[in-house]
Amino acid sequence: MGADTPLGRTGGPGPVDGAPGADGALVEVARAAVAGSRARGGGGDWTVAVEGSWCTVRPPGREPPAQGWELHVGAASSVAFEVLSAVAAAVADDPCPFAFAADRGILHGINAHDCAMESSGKFITVRPGGDEQFRRLAAELHLATAGMPGPVIPTARPYRPGSLVHYRYGASAARPVLGNDGVYRPVLRTPGGDLVEDRPGRRPPWVADPVEGAGSATGGRPAPAGVRVPAQPGPGARRGGGGGLLGGRWARAGALRHDAGGGVFLGTDRATGGEVVVTQARAHIEVDRTGTDARTELRRRAALLDRLTGSGLAPRVHALFERPDALFLVQERLPGRPLDDWVADRLRPDGTPGVPWTEAGPLALALLDLVERAHRHGVALPGLAPGHVLVAPDGRPCLTSLRGAAPAAIGADAPDLSALGGLYFLLATGHLPPRPPAGSAAERQGGGLTAGGREPAPTVFPSQPPDRLLELAARAGGTARRLAPLVRGLWSPDGGRCWGPAQVRAALAAEPAPVPAAPVVPPSLDRLLHDGLRHLAHCAVPHRSDRLWPTGPEGLRTDPCNVQHGAAGVLALLARAAGTAPLPVPARDRARATAAVAAAWVERRCAAEPVVLPGLYYGRSGTAWALFDAAAALGDPGLAERAAGLAARVPLGCPAPGLAHGAAGAGLVQLRAHRATGARLFLDRTARCVRELLAAAQDGPGGTLWPVPADFDSATAGTARLGHADGVAGIGAFLLAAATVLAADGRPGHAATARAARAGADRAARTLAATVRRDGAAARWPRHPDDPGHVRLAHGCEGAAGVGAFLLRYWRATGDESARDLALAAGQAVLDDRWHCGTGACHGLAGDGEYLLDLAGATGRGRFRQGAHRLAALIAARAALRHGLLLLPDPGGTGWATGTAGPLAFLLRLRHGGPRLWSLPEE
Repeated sequence: MGADTPLGRTGGPGPVDGAPGADGALVEVARAAVAGSRARGGGGDWTVAVEGSWCTVRPPGREPPAQGWELHVGAASSVAFEVLSAVAAAVADDPCPFAFAADRGILHGINAHDCAMESSGKFITVRPGGDEQFRRLAAELHLATAGMPGPVIPTARPYRPGSLVHYRYGASAARPVLGNDGVYRPVLRTPGGDLVEDRPGRRPPWVADPVEGAGSATGGRPAPAGVRVPAQPGPGARRGGGGGLLGGRWARAGALRHDAGGGVFLGTDRATGGEVVVTQARAHIEVDRTGTDARTELRRRAALLDRLTGSGLAPRVHALFERPDALFLVQERLPGRPLDDWVADRLRPDGTPGVPWTEAGPLALALLDLVERAHRHGVALPGLAPGHVLVAPDGRPCLTSLRGAAPAAIGADAPDLSALGGLYFLLATGHLPPRPPAGSAAERQGGGLTAGGREPAPTVFPSQPPDRLLELAARAGGTARRLAPLVRGLWSPDGGRCWGPAQVRAALAAEPAPVPAAPVVPPSLDRLLHDGLRHLAHCAVPHRSDRLWPTGPEGLRTDPCNVQHGAAGVLALLARAAGTAPLPVPARDRARATAAVAAAWVERRCAAEPVVLPGLYYGRSGTAWALFDAAAALGDPGLAERAAGLAARVPLGCPAPGLAHGAAGAGLVQLRAHRATGARLFLDRTARCVRELLAAAQDGPGGTLWPVPADFDSATAGTARLGHADGVAGIGAFLLAAATVLAADGRPGHAATARAARAGADRAARTLAATVRRDGAAARWPRHPDDPGHVRLAHGCEGAAGVGAFLLRYWRATGDESARDLALAAGQAVLDDRWHCGTGACHGLAGDGEYLLDLAGATGRGRFRQGAHRLAALIAARAALRHGLLLLPDPGGTGWATGTAGPLAFLLRLRHGGPRLWSLPEE
């Protein structure tokens, strides 16, 4: 996907009518402009097409250049039609391709404070055909939009100070390249033909700035370490400029947070030497769907803070400064920890939820006092959230943000306490209240993608508490038992009056209620499965070329066919469901039909992607595996043959050694392909993987490690991990599986490789035994052998569940009792940490539950199967109804690793048996 607009996307445009994200009104503005061009003799028919969030407009015979200077025009949502009309009319008279956000809701997302920086402010993108046309259009668009409001575009340069028109040199229609980490990166081609990454806000040195002149081609600031693309003079010439002292007194330093809406910075008072916090609000950045300007919102918060002056409830305001492009609020810096961090520091890995009552009780009372006192000073806090509260070293809470606050009558004694329900829920369970599942594919793949995949951060909690999760917590922990009645009373789920301060105080002082005798009745797992599979069928969008199913922010720029965030993970689940006989016939038939559509989509999309990455989760190894599973479920030998072809094309010589991204993942799919086809080719390729991995192993004080080379173009360069995804455990699992299969082949060369693979698995097991961190009966592992401090990693990707899965198989293959003991202790860590997890397969309850099922099957110990049911109950307790379907929250979209496919796969296995996905049967 291109860095800025869909003109860089692959695949053809979709239809305007009914396209996700398009409301038609803005599109008709563009249609009218180009129709006027034709009426004036401006040529033939222009193409106007919508795909996803964007409308692209092309004159006849004009395609966007692969790379070049492009113009970006911003606009406040209130003047969207006026700006688009002016720009479209100018471009119609001087034809070249352009694109724009297809509706006003998408523009709200582009102008939102939490939009991805590379997309922020870019309402319209114009692709001139050369420098001369660029200069003509830049001048024309600047004049046509003069005086209209709009935001700064952070990754481009303003044409003139205060102009809505910005420009940058970038990849326009050039295909983005899939990097070694499985993330798409826009690229530029140098004059010598090399490809270098297109970094937003940086001009390559071989081009001259068409506004500033030819001499600008040699300028630029130094590139940061590791950046291959030479730096360009960046957006330092933006409206209002950058650094300097505010008011001649306050200096900004490091950023605590920085996004499209501005930033929160640490700073220093030059007059006193004291520390301050500086909040920046950029002009014309919108904080809600009504288009409220971020500066207006910051002024409102500053006025409310003034009401709290002298109360000790919030930091003192030093000053409020305005520049043409931004507003700055300077406050004193208070010591302490944000409430969510304070809670995380106090969670205990002993199977109990929430913060111990000895600390939670006093804080709960202090939070009530904070809300009451703020109300008496004229500030109501109905939107109070954990990120707005700082806990001082003495345990006293104070406010750091008044986002979501509102004026109240000074001296009033009836505060709205509803927000306390969410804070008490956090104290009781260690989690924020689950948000309901997101909407349809159109909602998720429309505006959500434009805004960097980010939905506006919630300032209020759900109107109804997730009772099942709260009830489960109340049976497991004393804090939850005390606070559960308060949460319900403060949220008033039955529509009655919320509790007042007297009721809250009385409840906090009361003795805890006894553990309820009646068990919590979880939602039906069968219904969760049925509705989840139905939802996957409904939200697939096979007519789109960029992504078949919705994904979360983390997955937006990744390969849409991978396991981690893409279609392969969902396809494997559907294939398993299609072959699960106990499922009702309609559910199996629906899964089968959706799997057929998904397999065809994956094949088409893979054929359009020239880069073949090796990893099991981020590369084509997992994609081939999913196609093998689909072929078996669909009874399609042709699909199986094509899956084998894909497995044979997976590269083997990857410097990254792990399962998720690299060589071990490539090796594992060779074993899967051999099992499906019996072809010796795949055994030979497996043997090669073994030899290359063993050659890359390095012995040290902590044992044998497989480091990623420091010069490898990857975010993991220079690291050596222990876990399943990219470390010793995953590599050991592949070597163990390879040893078994190669030994059974009987050929002398493979027999020797099998012995070497077994020796490598032995070394991996010894390394994990040497690096374990014991905590009573539980065993955990750090990410890296030298990680300092306390470790609480129990998950499948990097923690006890993933390490334990290898050690469990190692014990069964070798009889090593020390490996068995560590595997059991890893299971205890999973049980102990179950209250501190999300729902996903990668680092959540679904992956942890899969390991408990492995343990139960291997050892016959019922407590592990019972534990898997407990984890399933925690997953199910987060479910909510949407459009009549009982669905799990899906912040990670539908993908296997962080979305809903992984939890559904776990529930399917729990209910109906079978092996886990992405795992070979033990020989």
